[in-house]
Amino acid sequence: MLNVTEIDRVEAASNYVQLHVKSQVYQLRETMARIEERLDPGEFLRIHRSIIVRIDRIREIEQLLQGDYLMILHDGTRLTSSRSYRQRIRELVRTA
Repeated sequence: MLNVTEIDRVEAASNYVQLHVKSQVYQLRETMARIEERLDPGEFLRIHRSIIVRIDRIREIEQLLQGDYLMILHDGTRLTSSRSYRQRIRELVRTA
């Protein structure tokens, strides 16, 4: 069992999700939609159909030319958002 506060991000991997916890990756047979339902929206943000990121792990957000966003996490991981989740990211940027 993992403590939710330890999760840095969640990524889709075929019929599984990968839970990224520091340098470890754990696989769970679950859908992204089901994981998203179980995570606190005040702590986690879906930025792509295959990526959910813990908000406090985001170090920097850069807007890209097409309106998408580049998220740089504290560990240096670089993640690109998709258009479908643009509004949620804009709301996060406005409140920061």
